[in-house]
Amino acid sequence: MSSDKLEKNSSFENSNVSREMGLEEIIHVSNKIGLEYADKRKEAERLELLRTSVRSQIMNRIEAENAKIPEARLKRLAEAHEEYIALLEKIAHTRAEAEKLKIRYDSYKSLFDARRTLISYKKVELKSL
Repeated sequence: MSSDKLEKNSSFENSNVSREMGLEEIIHVSNKIGLEYADKRKEAERLELLRTSVRSQIMNRIEAENAKIPEARLKRLAEAHEEYIALLEKIAHTRAEAEKLKIRYDSYKSLFDARRTLISYKKVELKSL
């Protein structure tokens, strides 16, 4: 639980730091986070594509050990296998990380737009004086 609190505090500190960032810094950070998001999303999609292959490999191993098992039972046994469950958990974890990165990316994008709008308003305000 203390690691959760630490993570929340560090994200709070990061949000305070982002308020002081300039447009170029925001672009740099959002680009970095965007690339991390793309990598995580690619990894999640790769794992998802491997899902049926891993299940088939497990089914083949089970079938080699036990003769004459119906296909439906083989599938159920494979889906309950530790290796398959570990893959599913890894897929879920990778998707969650990708979603967190997407949220961070969208937040920085919104921050950039807000800062740019604020700068534009200040310019208009200075011209009107």
